[in-house]
Amino acid sequence: MSATTRGAIIFGILLIVLVLCSVLTFSVLPNSSVAVGLPVITVPGEAYNGALPSAEAYGVGNAFGGWTNTFVATLIADLAVLIFVVLAWRASKGWTREVPTRFQSWVEMVGDFIYGQTKSFAGVKPLAKKWLFPLAASIFVFLLAVNWMKLFPGVESVGFMHCAHEGTSGYPSLQVGDNAYQLYIERALYAGVRASHEDYEACEHFVEDAAHHPTHETLVAASGELREAEAALLTELDADTTLTQEERDARIDEKRLEVTESVYPEATFALTADQLEKGVVPYVQVVTPFVRGGSTDLNLTIGLALVTFVAIQVFGVAAQGPAYFMKFINLNALGTMHKKPLGAVDFLVGLFEIISEIGKIISLAFRLFGNLFAGGILLAVMSFLIAALLPVIFYGLEVIVTTIQAFVFAVLTIVFSAQAMEGHHGDEEHEEGAEAHAH
Repeated sequence: MSATTRGAIIFGILLIVLVLCSVLTFSVLPNSSVAVGLPVITVPGEAYNGALPSAEAYGVGNAFGGWTNTFVATLIADLAVLIFVVLAWRASKGWTREVPTRFQSWVEMVGDFIYGQTKSFAGVKPLAKKWLFPLAASIFVFLLAVNWMKLFPGVESVGFMHCAHEGTSGYPSLQVGDNAYQLYIERALYAGVRASHEDYEACEHFVEDAAHHPTHETLVAASGELREAEAALLTELDADTTLTQEERDARIDEKRLEVTESVYPEATFALTADQLEKGVVPYVQVVTPFVRGGSTDLNLTIGLALVTFVAIQVFGVAAQGPAYFMKFINLNALGTMHKKPLGAVDFLVGLFEIISEIGKIISLAFRLFGNLFAGGILLAVMSFLIAALLPVIFYGLEVIVTTIQAFVFAVLTIVFSAQAMEGHHGDEEHEEGAEAHAH
């Protein structure tokens, strides 16, 4: 078989797969009322009770309902790291097993890789080997757990359903079990309806007041009423040849909304007779995932950057003592201005070093946050466009990106700490040595 023939076969298979994926996305899923919807895209972690960050009910300090999904993801990542450490310790029998198992070999490979980076940038001094290496390795493993978590099925897709706040787009819902609901989406590439304050209030009133929940018998009766009313309306509209299609649709929607509101007060969506019978809830609702990638929340990335920043200063002081702060406030440059007038420039450069040091926090935090947050949006959008196959390609890319980001954060921690441990007073020592020689 020639290369051209083989290529033609592969291309044909790809076309067939693409057609099947398109049929699934634009026909099968919408006909089953489970087309892919766009999730709520927000920077802060989302509270399980649906509270906004500005609300009192938002935050870890309240009951469990106030916890955020990114906070829970961080706790799960912490637990995963602890389990990983325990398993590694047991597999290696306290790192005394001479013939390593496969798992131990994999752990040692990761450890040797991080240690090699530490040795390359910071040397083999005890401070680097006993303190910097464990810190960098811990950060790397922790970020791997946090970053990879969002790639697991159910993460950022399964969670609590609640009313959409003003300005947030959402969908109607449908009960599929005793306590299970799903978003009801009958159209592909449908971005939902943006909720108004009135929509949110109507939905909350419906959820809180069980007396407003219609029974199945009530819904069946309303469905039959709507079928009769809609049939009579169509007969009337057919007799009026002056109406445009838009006007006809508006009259039909008006009738549907009227009947829908008879069982669902102040409903947002005008339901059809079939939807009423199914029990579709016509209020704008969204899903807050149980777990969302922790590194897509600035609280985690800034917190980790602050920990790294403090560690860098500690390593600098441990290696150089009080002389470490000379790179920020260069007293020697001021003291030698009578001999070296440009010492004033050196002093000002030291002050700029303070800004550069603080900039490391921003650099570390926003690099990690930006890449992971953008990756989550990319996966959501690709799933929204083509529900099958296409997202798998981007999942593969995300595995690479999330791993690289964990590695970059760990390596930058090593590099910044190694720079802090280096001497910044070489010129001063050289000058003092020359003066002693002259005397």
